[in-house]
Amino acid sequence: MANKQLSLAFSRQVAAFKDDPCPKVSARLERVARLRRMVIDRREAFRSALAEDFGSHHPWLTDLMETGPVLGRCNYFLAHLPEWLAEERIDLGPEHGTSHGEILMLPKGVMGNIAPWNFAIESALVMCVDMLAAGNRVIIKPSELAPGTAQAVADAVAAYFEPELLSVVQGGPELAQEFAAMPWDHLTFTGSPRIGRLVAQAAARNMVPVTLELGGKNPALFAPDGVTEELARLFLSFRTLKSGQVCTAPDHVLVPRGQMEEWIRLAQAVWQQAYPTYVGTDQCIGIINAAHFARLSGYVEEARARGVRVEGLNSDVPDPGLRHFPLTLVVDPPADLGCMTDEVFGPVIPVVPYDDVDSVFARINAGETPLGAYIATHDTALVARFVREVRSGGAAVNNFGLQGGHVALPFGGLGNSGQGCHSAKQGFLNYSHAKSVFWGSADNIVHKVLEPPLSDLTGMAANGQYGEA
Repeated sequence: MANKQLSLAFSRQVAAFKDDPCPKVSARLERVARLRRMVIDRREAFRSALAEDFGSHHPWLTDLMETGPVLGRCNYFLAHLPEWLAEERIDLGPEHGTSHGEILMLPKGVMGNIAPWNFAIESALVMCVDMLAAGNRVIIKPSELAPGTAQAVADAVAAYFEPELLSVVQGGPELAQEFAAMPWDHLTFTGSPRIGRLVAQAAARNMVPVTLELGGKNPALFAPDGVTEELARLFLSFRTLKSGQVCTAPDHVLVPRGQMEEWIRLAQAVWQQAYPTYVGTDQCIGIINAAHFARLSGYVEEARARGVRVEGLNSDVPDPGLRHFPLTLVVDPPADLGCMTDEVFGPVIPVVPYDDVDSVFARINAGETPLGAYIATHDTALVARFVREVRSGGAAVNNFGLQGGHVALPFGGLGNSGQGCHSAKQGFLNYSHAKSVFWGSADNIVHKVLEPPLSDLTGMAANGQYGEA
């Protein structure tokens, strides 16, 4: 038996959807606008909640990476939704006379959204833009690992939305299991590939379509001409956002073997110029909890125990009280080291030397498909090969994550890094049902040839449509 709160919320939304299965565009626009107003009004509450959960979370970073993306997507959908919902008339060909086709973008129904702890506001709400714009109703299950933010989201939603349209249920792993097993019309999960597989298995029992936004070991390839101070600075600026607790963050660096020391020197120079001291400042985002702090410490301790070179980018040391972890390089790690087998998801950066670009392409494609793949170079021919030949959910050239955050670009994984997408028009389509409608007419030849009894006209029509056998 599902959690009572979840059961009540679900049954209420199912009933409401039956009463209003295809809301008008004006209603959808109003819902998206209301979500935007909610995020603006709750700005300070969201800032405080994230700081509480992470121990430290700069308010500007909250605006940039948590609430800002929700507002940006709301604005984009408000501008484009009427055009996406416009009726599409399809020409069916002369054999169908004046018959025509139509494609309707209809709501699917009641949707579930399991949000992660690392983007506890953004991932809880940004998918709701797509879902509400598509005419659906939504129940959010926020992460129990960010309890303050989960409560802030729940309070905001309860104040701005009727529960039969958008609501929040809270709980731990047991509720998450029940949530994944509900008969949704669509279920979205953001998190690790391991849990994503369990969510997909639970959803499959009810034939529920799923969107999985997972992660992976996102590679950042520095071509020989890309080992520059400018690109090293860009890499570090993305790699240190939220202390690396970002699914699209570059996980490890691939550097030409002969330029590895130069890359390390550039990274240290850039970092020390920006932050003579980083740990203990309000610029450093806390690791979410003690368990994840210990996991990151374990990667560094294992490397040292194995005799692998470890380099800090300045003289900072970890602060377990604040859960601040310094930016740390693990240089030329063996493939079986923990930081190479796991998605690091923190400020520990493996630096991997390579001898030729083709071997890097082969190495990336031999592993699980990453959510993002990055290349630093001004060689346009190499870029063309990289974005086409390297398998990944998304890619970026001379930046290290913006493909995952722009409102006009779809965001989604592939294989181990996920399936389906959200954002942009593709996100609207993902959460809509494309319903084909055939409008028949009296002058439709195909109607005539199918009338009983079948005659030679049937074969003649088939040959005309499909060609000679």
